[in-house]
Order: sequence, then structure tokens, then C-alpha cells
Amino acid sequence: MKKKPSPKAARNLDKSLFEAGQQCQKRLYLDFHEPVEAEPSALRQSMSAAGDQLRLLARTAFPKGVAIEATDADAAAAETRKHIAAGLPVLFGATFVAEGVEARCDILVLHKDNACDLFEIKSGTKVKHRYVNDMALQAHVLEASGFKMRAAYLLHVNPKYVHKEGTDFPAMQLLRSGDITAKVQKQLEPVRRRLQQYRQTLADDAVQQLPMGTFCTTPFPCPHLLRCGKEAPALPLRLLPELTRQFELELHKEGVEDLPGLDQKREGLTFRQRRTLACVQQDAPIVEPFVRDELRQCTKPLHFVAIASVTDPLPRFEGQRPWRRIPYAFAAHTVHADGRLETATFCHVERTDPRPEFVAALTKQLEVGGTIVVWNDNALSELRSLLDDLPAAKASVRALVGHPHLDLMQLFESSVFHPKAISHTDLRVSVAALLNDASGSDLAVFGEEAIVAALQAATAPRVRSAKKEKITADILAGLSWNSERVMQLFNAFAEVAPPASKPAEAPTRSAVKPKPLPKPLPGEV
Repeated sequence: MKKKPSPKAARNLDKSLFEAGQQCQKRLYLDFHEPVEAEPSALRQSMSAAGDQLRLLARTAFPKGVAIEATDADAAAAETRKHIAAGLPVLFGATFVAEGVEARCDILVLHKDNACDLFEIKSGTKVKHRYVNDMALQAHVLEASGFKMRAAYLLHVNPKYVHKEGTDFPAMQLLRSGDITAKVQKQLEPVRRRLQQYRQTLADDAVQQLPMGTFCTTPFPCPHLLRCGKEAPALPLRLLPELTRQFELELHKEGVEDLPGLDQKREGLTFRQRRTLACVQQDAPIVEPFVRDELRQCTKPLHFVAIASVTDPLPRFEGQRPWRRIPYAFAAHTVHADGRLETATFCHVERTDPRPEFVAALTKQLEVGGTIVVWNDNALSELRSLLDDLPAAKASVRALVGHPHLDLMQLFESSVFHPKAISHTDLRVSVAALLNDASGSDLAVFGEEAIVAALQAATAPRVRSAKKEKITADILAGLSWNSERVMQLFNAFAEVAPPASKPAEAPTRSAVKPKPLPKPLPGEV
């Protein structure tokens, strides 16, 4: 039997363990006693790199600052004390260890009488509660080390910053400073209580018996999700849609841990929850009668579109703002009124700006009018940001965002219930359940995580053209699968015959004005 790894006996509570405890006591226990060493995804690496870049940028505003070089906490704390004793006014990465807790400060400004100012750098665009808790933890360790926090400032990204391609980020424009001293001071006592609770949790292996819940994936997926899932019921309570934390706790107290054990007639359940429980407990799909009519009301031609876009925390292209989703590729299956099926694809895997060519290609495909049908309209809705970021293409962007569209995932979430697809957030799961087609599991590139990794590989230095072509083909294969399966789902639930494949013709311009969006789902109950 493989021996379970164990941490060093002298390990301190730190920021990562504190955040783990806020998510789940079981995660805190496992992170401490049985940490999982997992390679971060390409998306997480990208986010981390943005944070590192911001920290370096913020340091330029403090020219007298000195960085703590040691990585080990105790060594870094000793180096910090040495620099403070030498009278250095600003430290980067100052580290303190007290009462079994360690904290590292992005920027520490020292004043007389051991007073200091804390500066924390975050890549987000606004103050979040977890940022405040992070700084409160630092303030607690500072005070336990004999210092006093005079002020706390959060340096976060300015969402209104407009980038000029080819230039360095100006620190005072990209970063915005917020004084959150009062918020941090208010959280000091709650942080102390949590630390006391967390010490008790780490000594109590009974927390490993705690049930799973919605917190397992909020705000981020827990690294122990697969392990805990093996010990959980086949249909755990956390899968119930529209489940609130308060209702979840109430059910756990009653001993209800899975969907088959929850009475579908229970008071307070939403329409979607009742339908989900009914299909699970009857082990049979339920389709609301309005779905067929809703789909048949869509105006032809029908454009089944899949878009690959990636979120950039920091802007790279001309006119781009922070945290924009940048579109790199699309695939479309267009069914014309005469039954003709036309396909189109676009993919940009270069380091240059993909937005102008993307907009031009998609606009050309949609210029014949009709309705766009997508699975999850987030990427389509995000194109609206190009009205500000890409002024030269404003007319084309306006045509795209003004186009009538239907979010098939949203429609299915409220009307198509299947025991093997309780949620429709993953198209591959829905296709496997509703079309008996598991081919989605064979796709090399599918979803934003995979798209980020593929684009990083394609734009790496000295990448071979053959590899770039293979990456392009993999991206388009995933998108084409997406758009084609959305078309098949549409046809199946609209109860219409699939289109006959005919040679594609060049689309012609239409003088028809855009139709209004499909009417809302009946009642949205």
C-alpha cells in the first residue's frame, strides 16, 4: 500500500491553507496532511503569469524597495528582520511568522514606531471579500510580530485602461489604488477566530467524513474533488440545480445527501428542481412541450456557431482593455431556407491581433440574416466589448451583436431534463445523453482550458509550421463538432428533418432588417 504523504511537523498555516479552510474544512485537512501535487493548467499558469507581471509593475512605483530573496518562510522572515533592522523603508515580499502562521506581503512600507502600510497587488478589477481576508491575515501576523498596520491598500487592475500595442504598461494607469483599511480592520477578529477553528480542524480527522457540497467547485474546483467523489453518492445533493447554500445546509442536517432521497414534492423547490428530481427518480427524460415550438419560431437561415475565445487578464493588442475575451476561431453550420447546408471556419493561431479578421469572417457568414444558434452565448455576448475596443470595425461588430440569437443551453436547462445530463453546462455530456453520441470525449481540443494550451503551443518560439497546422486542425475539429452537434440537437428537438448537404454558395447581402430576439421562455419557471 502506498504510504500517505505527510507535511513537515513544523508547517505553518499560510495564505493557501487559510483559503482552503474558507472553502471547506475537509479540504483544509487534506491540503495540510495529504497535499495534492498537481501541474497547474495552462489557464491557471496564464493567470499566475499575469499576477507576477503586475507585481513587478507595481514595484516600479516604489524605487527604494528591496526584494526578499529567500523562498523558505523562516529564512525569508529572518531576511525581513535583518532589512528592517537596517532601516530599509520599503520591502517586497516581506515575510513574518508568528503563532504558527506565516504571511508574505507584496509591498510593505515601514514608518516610525513599527507602524507600516500594506500594499497587496491583485489582477482583479474590484475589491473582493477574499482579497480583504488575505490582507487581514497579513495584518494579524504583522501585529503578532510586534508591528502595527497603519493602512491597507489594494492595487488592482483598472478596467477602463486602454492599451497601446507595443508599449509598456504605465503603472499609474493600469493599476488603481483602493484604501481598504477599514474593511481589513473589521475582518481582523473574524480571521483570528477562523485560525483558532482551523487549528482544531487540522487535529480532527473526523472532518474527512463531511459530505460534499456546492462549495466543492466554488469559487474554484477543489483539488480533492475526484477523491471525494469516489466516496460520495452516485447523484450527490450538490448536483441539484439552483441549490442555495442555506437550503443545502438544511438538507444536510436532515440527512438528505443525494437526489433520490429528496422528496420532489417538498415545499420550496423550484420548477427546475422538481423536474430534475422527477427525471432522476423515474430514470426517464422529461421534455417540456414548449421546446418544439420555441425552436421552430427561429427565423432561417439558421447559423449554428461555435466560438473559441480566451480571456486576457492583461491587454496585449491596440485598444484592448483588461479582462477581455479575445476570439480566435469559429465554426459555423448554416442551414438556408431552401435546405442548403453551408459550412465555414476561421482560426487565427498567430501572435498578432485576431479580432479584425475574426469579425470580418463571421460578419460575412452571417450577412444573409437569420438566427444564430449557440450552446452558451457567453462568447457571443462578449463580442459586444469590441464596440469599444475595435472602433475601426464598429459597424461590423454592431451587426454581429444585434443579430437575433438563441442560447440552446439556456433553453435546455429549463426544459430538457435527463438523468444522465442533470446540467447542460458541458455540451459533450448533453450530446452523449440526448443523442447517444460519446464522440466528444475523443476531441483533442475542447473548452477554454484546452484552447489556451493549444494557442500557447502554437505561438511558442520556433514552433514548426506542421505543428501549427496540426493545432489549427485540432481547434477547428472541436469547434466543428460543437456547431454540428448543436445543429443535430436543434433538429431533434424541433422535430425537423436534417438538412441535405449541398455545395456551399457564396452568401448574398440581405436588405432584411434583423429580427427581434426569440421570445423569452414561457414563465422561466
